[in-house]
Amino acid sequence: MDIFASGRDHPRLGGQGKGTALSIADIMRGFLPGSIEAGLNRAYGRSLRHYGATPQAVFWNSRKSQEARFAALLAMVSRDLAAKGRSDTAPVIADIGCGYGAMLDYMRARPGLSSWGYQGVDINAAMIRECRTRFASDKPRFTLGRTPASAADYAVFSGTFNLCLIADEDRWPSYIIDCLAGCWPHCRRGMALNLLCRKQTGVSNRIYYADRDHMVRTLSRFGRVEAMPTVGVKHDVSFLVTR
Repeated sequence: MDIFASGRDHPRLGGQGKGTALSIADIMRGFLPGSIEAGLNRAYGRSLRHYGATPQAVFWNSRKSQEARFAALLAMVSRDLAAKGRSDTAPVIADIGCGYGAMLDYMRARPGLSSWGYQGVDINAAMIRECRTRFASDKPRFTLGRTPASAADYAVFSGTFNLCLIADEDRWPSYIIDCLAGCWPHCRRGMALNLLCRKQTGVSNRIYYADRDHMVRTLSRFGRVEAMPTVGVKHDVSFLVTR
């Protein structure tokens, strides 16, 4: 699931969708306290019903900010393949938190990426149904769950971990690592993800901010880590972890 990255990406603060914009209070109404994925499911289901298959449905204010993150993560994958002498090999990408399938749209519109294999995975059943409707001839590509349905070269998480809807924000970093650990055995080469980062870590307006250096150290449990700023997106950092 993609998630709005800052105040300017918040649909309440200038976003235009199908009807009146939703606020964080709207999204959170009726959540079960302490339930991480139940809260996320409720938020995304409600947003999809309100906005339809648009960037706003997955909490981006604009397609530009959404696609800037896609570009950064997939470029890291491309560079890793080139560094290992595999630039002529089309990898299989597992898009974890695929939402309504925007990354597949992005890849298919670009010749350098259109030949890559793709799996879409999401914990939200409504999002998976939307993907299977939008990509009717590719229904098997989309699965409900937390991990790739079959082995992939890279798992990619674009905005998946930015929105934190639980009161105990200290649980969120552990949730992130648990999700990555669940996917790691299914990845032949590595994982790519983005996070909002700043020195003052924690949750602000329900958005989680990590510490870049601490995240590099934490991710090193899986393998070699690269981190770089996401071009054109304030505070956003893209990470690549490889075997």
